[in-house]
Amino acid sequence: MITQFFETGGFIPHGHCYLWQTNLVGLHILSDGLIALAYYSIPIMLIYFVRQRQDTPFQKVFFLFGAFIIACGTTHIMEIWTLWFPTYWLSGGIKAITALISIYTATELVLLIPSALALPSPAQLIVANQALEKEINDRKRAENERKQIEVALRNSEEQFRNAFENASIGMAIVSLDGHWVKVNPALCQIIGYSSEELLALNFQDLTHPDDLDLDLSYVHQLLAGTISTYQLEKRYFHKQGHMVWILLDGSLVQDEQGNPLHFIAQIQEITARKEAQKTLELQSVIMHNMAGGVCLIKASDLRIVYTNPKFDAMFGYTDGELAGQPVGVLNYVDTEVTPDASFLDIVTQINQNGEAEYEVYNKKKDGRLFWCRVHTSRFEHPEYGTVYVAVQEDVTELKQAEQALLATTNRLNFLLNYSPVVIFSCKPDGDYRGTFISENVKDVLGYESITFLGDDEFWVHNLHPDDVEQVLNGLANPFVNDFYFHEYRLRRSDGVYRWILGQLRLIRDHAGRPVEMLGYLIDINDRKQAELELQQAKEAAETANRAKSMFLSNMSHELRTPLNAILGFTQLMSYDPVLTPELQKDLAIVNRSGEHLLELINDILYLSKIESGQMTLYLSDFDLKKLLRSIEQMLQFKAKSKGLKLIVDRDPNLPQFVHTDEKKLYQVLVNLLGNGIKFTNQGSVTLRVRSEQSDQTSCRLCFEVEDTGVGIDPTEVDSLFKAFVQAEAGNKLNQGTGLGLAISQRFVQLMGSQIQVQSTLNRGSIFYFELGVKLPQAVCLASELPKQRVIGIAAGQPTYRILVVEDLEENRRLLVKLLTSVGFEVREATQGVEALEIWESWFPDVIWMDLRMPIMDGYTATKRIREHPKGQETVIIALTASVFEEDREKVFMAGCDEFMSKPFQERLVFDKLAQYLGVQYIYTVVRKEPQKLGVYTLSPEDIAVMSSEWLEEMYQAAYYLDTEAMNELIKEIPASKPTLSSALIDAVNNFNSDQIMELIRPLLSNPV
Repeated sequence: MITQFFETGGFIPHGHCYLWQTNLVGLHILSDGLIALAYYSIPIMLIYFVRQRQDTPFQKVFFLFGAFIIACGTTHIMEIWTLWFPTYWLSGGIKAITALISIYTATELVLLIPSALALPSPAQLIVANQALEKEINDRKRAENERKQIEVALRNSEEQFRNAFENASIGMAIVSLDGHWVKVNPALCQIIGYSSEELLALNFQDLTHPDDLDLDLSYVHQLLAGTISTYQLEKRYFHKQGHMVWILLDGSLVQDEQGNPLHFIAQIQEITARKEAQKTLELQSVIMHNMAGGVCLIKASDLRIVYTNPKFDAMFGYTDGELAGQPVGVLNYVDTEVTPDASFLDIVTQINQNGEAEYEVYNKKKDGRLFWCRVHTSRFEHPEYGTVYVAVQEDVTELKQAEQALLATTNRLNFLLNYSPVVIFSCKPDGDYRGTFISENVKDVLGYESITFLGDDEFWVHNLHPDDVEQVLNGLANPFVNDFYFHEYRLRRSDGVYRWILGQLRLIRDHAGRPVEMLGYLIDINDRKQAELELQQAKEAAETANRAKSMFLSNMSHELRTPLNAILGFTQLMSYDPVLTPELQKDLAIVNRSGEHLLELINDILYLSKIESGQMTLYLSDFDLKKLLRSIEQMLQFKAKSKGLKLIVDRDPNLPQFVHTDEKKLYQVLVNLLGNGIKFTNQGSVTLRVRSEQSDQTSCRLCFEVEDTGVGIDPTEVDSLFKAFVQAEAGNKLNQGTGLGLAISQRFVQLMGSQIQVQSTLNRGSIFYFELGVKLPQAVCLASELPKQRVIGIAAGQPTYRILVVEDLEENRRLLVKLLTSVGFEVREATQGVEALEIWESWFPDVIWMDLRMPIMDGYTATKRIREHPKGQETVIIALTASVFEEDREKVFMAGCDEFMSKPFQERLVFDKLAQYLGVQYIYTVVRKEPQKLGVYTLSPEDIAVMSSEWLEEMYQAAYYLDTEAMNELIKEIPASKPTLSSALIDAVNNFNSDQIMELIRPLLSNPV
């Protein structure tokens, strides 16, 4: 295809078109030649221009124009060529190339028009040219100035060189790596090195290690351009080895391009200033932290220039608040001594002694006055000139202490001279010579103090002869315990010996060596006399107490012994089948009366035992639920007879078996419930028992007895638990001994608790307490057998021999009759000697031994039997009328096997014999008495049918508990009122005389 461009075949030369006319062809050749020549010369000119003016904009366009023009010129050359050679394809191709270049150039021009339009106009170029000319002129002027500056710089360098060498402060040029490049003589003088020596070192060699890091950090900041200069206080090592403090001003020198050249350092020695500053700082720290307040006062105008925090706080000012104020604001103005006079006196002391010490009455900011002790001195301050330094200490408390000490001293002097206590001191060894004795020894013993101090052995000579050895031997005690108390007799000046109480205390030094003895003497003659009287009174009281105990023991024996016969024989008589129901009822009344009397006797004896501190607990495992059931059954009838509800509210989680004192708990609950029934006329009495178990082995039982009775006045609560004291409600009923609550409270306290009471008058009371009890881990359960009575000994058993030893015939007869009635072989003795004779000849199996008998008591008889070789074979059961279970120990010590109190119960007698002999009995079941289906409840209207005289007599009989009179009066009730008669008989038989009185009282005009 390329060869096609150069082919001529088929075409005619272009000259043929001109018919080869010479002129016409020549014309075309000339014009096309000239045009081509012009086209080729223009690009050359443009390229040359662009090459010479690299800053010409749009250089690409210039090159495009050049290419376009060259292409156009080539087309004209081709016009000449084709005159002879018809290479029209080549000519057309060149034209096509020219067309492409022209189109591309036109496109570029279109794109460059906005930029071309932005080019400055000729006017702007003129202005720019003028500015350029001005700049040229300025540069010429600047060049002249530079030359002048160079001249000035050369002059300045000369001046700098002179200043550098002759400067009074150290100057140095330091290389970037820290070497000294140039140093002046002043620097050499500061650090002691010659110029040559320094130029061989760098500044790091001379800088103290503690200052080097900070200095290098500044150097790095200079090199980094973050700072232009820096100032630093640092230390150099002097050539002689000591430290030199200098103030360094450092800067960096750079060339015209900003490259660092070297450092310039200005160095001033400030060692003296640093020493002065250190001294001032030390003084400032001392003043700032002194325990006292420090104040600096300018001498020229007496104004305060500095106060430390202690001083500000002392006067009630804030930090710095006093600065600039006159010193007079601190002082209390005394009308007798003016501030000027005080200041003059202080200055005079300073001039004479260099300092002044005094006390001044100062004034706080809030106006309060206080005492200060002041120490003032004078010195020259570098800033304030002459100043007074006042160190003040608040001595108000000290002043008050001094005043208190003065008052104490006066009181002590008074006590020493006028009190009944004689104070003395003496040497701790040798003859114990006195070194001091108070003047009041004359009032106590009648001697002058000089008498004791002048004669070393004066006090020894006046000791009672019987006390000399004891006192002298006792003087060794202070050396063991440092204290010694002794009582002895000392002769007064009138010759009479008086009892003296003396105390000695040994005073030792820091090494523990005795230094002195201090002591006091008190006349205790009156106390000794009182002690003697007290001892006699104590012995009399102990004698009376023993007599009381003997009386109570005798009373217990004398009262319980006949009760034993009464209760025992009534029980035996009740078994007689020939007795009529009426007689059986009478026997029951006798039995209840005896048991009631026994309870009263027990209460009195219990109280006596409690007051003497001999009451103890007897702990055992028992069935708590059974105990509560028995109490409920016992008191249910009494509650119903008054028309009351008796409620026992048991916690479902209540343990069945507990470990505590069963008898005392039983007595407390019966007493509280009995009181509740006694003092409640309507409503209910409730016993609540809750359990709060703490673990598997123990729990707390909470007991609460609530009634709806008469209540207790708040003023009577405090005396409620005192013995023989009854509340107003009890006094109105005229019943009881006033012991029940006192004994109950003591029992509960013995068990580790306290009975509390809440009561509202006329609404009721609540008595409550808590007991901590143990829970038995294993309990032997006894089956509850029906009530049985022994009527004989079972067949096939040996004959059992029983000896009854009792001095009282009725009691002896009771026991003999009881035992023989069932088949025992019984003999009897009236006292111990007789019992021994029968035992030695008969050898009984069991002896019932009374303990209190004439000739030989039961204790002695038992011991004699036990001393015999065969004495251990006989069972001895003690019989005593004592109510105290603590007597068991004495009984067992005598050799008895068992202990039984009078009055005894028939069942217990047979149980003991079965226990020790293995006896088997024949029984008969005792039928329970049929329970009454209904209980008659009386009201005042029921009894109002009786005459006023009858009511008055019945009230008096109930008041004095005259059951015989009450029974006679009941017989006077008409037969038409059987309900009234039965209800009153029940009340009398159950000792409810208070109920009878309550019924009658509203019907009397003047009740007692």
